[in-house]
Amino acid sequence: MTRREHVPEVLPAPPETGTAVRAVPGNPGTAPESVPGRRSVALGLAALGVVLLPALALLIGLSAAPGFLLVWAAVWIALAAVGWLLDARTPRRWHGWALLAAVPQAVANLIFAAPLGLLGLVVLVVSPLLARAAHRRYTAPALDLAELDVEIAVPNSPGTGRLRIGRDRVVLARTVRAGGGHVDHALPLAELSLAQPGEIDADEAWWPLPGGNGVQLRRAPAVRLVAGAQQWLVHVADPRLVAAIVRRRATAAWPQRTGPQDLTAWHALRKWAVARTTTFRDARQTQAYTAFRGPAGFAAAVLGSMLLATAVGRAITDPGLWIVGAVLLALGGYLVVAWLRVRRRMEFAELHQLPPHSPAWGDPRPDVAPIPAWRPWT
Repeated sequence: MTRREHVPEVLPAPPETGTAVRAVPGNPGTAPESVPGRRSVALGLAALGVVLLPALALLIGLSAAPGFLLVWAAVWIALAAVGWLLDARTPRRWHGWALLAAVPQAVANLIFAAPLGLLGLVVLVVSPLLARAAHRRYTAPALDLAELDVEIAVPNSPGTGRLRIGRDRVVLARTVRAGGGHVDHALPLAELSLAQPGEIDADEAWWPLPGGNGVQLRRAPAVRLVAGAQQWLVHVADPRLVAAIVRRRATAAWPQRTGPQDLTAWHALRKWAVARTTTFRDARQTQAYTAFRGPAGFAAAVLGSMLLATAVGRAITDPGLWIVGAVLLALGGYLVVAWLRVRRRMEFAELHQLPPHSPAWGDPRPDVAPIPAWRPWT
C-alpha cells in the first residue's frame, strides 16, 4: 500500500479532495451553561438505587430469613456497590449494578419474609429506575459536560445508532446489524484535529465508513469530526454542543494504545473483531452481541453462589447441589472475565478501523467540504 491508497477491505472511501465551501450562520446553540446539582443529585439517586434501598430491604428479612442467605445477599450488594464505584464514568450501566444489588435481597425476602417481603419485589423494580434517573440527570445536555469525564450518549438519526463521547474517545455505536460482523467505530480524542458544527444541505447524502458501511445523511444539523486519519459526518441534535464538548475533552484526553504496526497485524485484529461479532441463527449469519455475556455471567454467578450458600448453611452433603453450584459460579466468573477481556480488545479494534500508514479518510481541511452537501456553521 502506498501513501495515497486505501486497502480494498476499507473501501469505498470518500473523495480525496473536497470542494470549497462557505460557512453559513446555522442554528444558535440551545444548551444551558450547566445543570444545577448535576453531580450531587445523580450520585445520590444512584447510591439510593444501588446500595441504600437494597440494604434497607434486606433488613426486612432479618427475623425470618436464615443467616447464610442474608450474608449471601449482603455480599452481592457490596459487590454491586464496588462495581458501581469502579464504573462511575459510565452512567448507562448503572441500572445494571442496581439490578445486581436488588435481585439477591428480593430472593431472600420473597422466600422467607412474605408477605412483608414483597417490598423486596418493589425494590427490585424501583432500584434500576432510580439508577436510570441518575443516568439521565448526570448526562443532561449542558455545556458543563465538557468539564466532566463521564460518558454521554448523543442520539443520531433513526437507524444510525448513537454517538458516545467518553473521556478519551468518541464511539459511533451502530444499530445496523444485518449480516453480522459489524464493529463499532471510535476516534481517539487525543488525536482530534477538527470538531466542526454544520448541516447537510441535501435531501439524501452518504458518508462512507471504513469497511463498506456508512452513515445515511439528510437535510439536518450534523457534526464533522476529524482525528488522526479518520473523519466522520454524523447527525446530532445540537452540533455546537457536541463540538464544544469534544474540543474541551480532547485537551485532556489520554493517548490511546499504539495500533497495529503493519498490514498483517491489522488484518489479524480485523479478523478477530469480525469473528467476535458474528454468529449464526437459523442457519443465517447475523450479529453477535458480546455485551450480553457479562449479564449472563453475573446471573449464573448469583445462582451458583446461592446454591453454595444454601449447601453450606444447611450442611447439605448431597454432592449434586455442590457440583451444580460450583459449576454455575465458575461458569459465571468465566463469562464475566471473558467479556471484560473481549471488551478491552474490541475497544482497541474500534479505534483502528484503518490500517497503519493509511491516507486521510476524505479531505480533512476545515475550509473544504468533504462532500458537496456539507455546510459548516460560523
